[in-house]
Amino acid sequence: MFVIIVYAADISYAHEVAAPGYRIVLNGQYIHPHVTPMESENGLTLPLRYVSETLGADVSWDSDSRTATVSRDGSLKICHGTIVNNTMMAPLNFFADMFNAQTTFSDKLKLIIINTDGGAVSEKVALALLPSYNGYSREDLNWLAKIVEAEAQGESYASKLGVASVIINRRDSGKYPSTVKGVIFDNKYGVQFTPTANGAVYNNPSAPSFIAALEALEGRNNAPKTLFFMNPDLATSNWIAANRQYAFTIGGHSYYY
Repeated sequence: MFVIIVYAADISYAHEVAAPGYRIVLNGQYIHPHVTPMESENGLTLPLRYVSETLGADVSWDSDSRTATVSRDGSLKICHGTIVNNTMMAPLNFFADMFNAQTTFSDKLKLIIINTDGGAVSEKVALALLPSYNGYSREDLNWLAKIVEAEAQGESYASKLGVASVIINRRDSGKYPSTVKGVIFDNKYGVQFTPTANGAVYNNPSAPSFIAALEALEGRNNAPKTLFFMNPDLATSNWIAANRQYAFTIGGHSYYY
């Protein structure tokens, strides 16, 4: 079985980050072509040579016709793609046709799955392949995704990442427990996060909350140095605003140092 998974990622530290761009995971390992997949008028396009050669094909270029020819095991297909940064980008269906592959697309995850053994890969399996667990545990990811969902349900990706960033900031600060779960359920000075008291933290996280938690654990942070956040429209206490230095606002949350 040969599986390619493409999902969102982007390294950006501005507060109002957009939903991530695309990252490729090949057989459970991240791979990084210099031109990432992108949307076009022909739908999602992927770097032709990089993907084709990864799948064991040969790629030749004809400068006169500005076309590429992909060949493997006696099969041959000509591609009239779009050139981006000197790289030909081919639509997803080109790879489906050339490699007799099944393709699956998850809109909510921005996940594209290409499977060349004739079967599809479910979103659940795809999610299981995404984490690297480099420096964090499955438990860390599980609890961080849950608190993100509970605190920022229905908000933008930037808001979800901001919530996750505060949890990571606390974990790394030396002033709070040193684990993600410990930070979330810390009650040394009273309940720190309302969802731990009302039970919302135990709900299943959505895919965007999962991805925001994953990226925060892997180093993406759009709320650096902040240790507090509050939704001024929902907060039942004004302690944070009265006692901490305001930093910025992301979506419905105000952030404080």
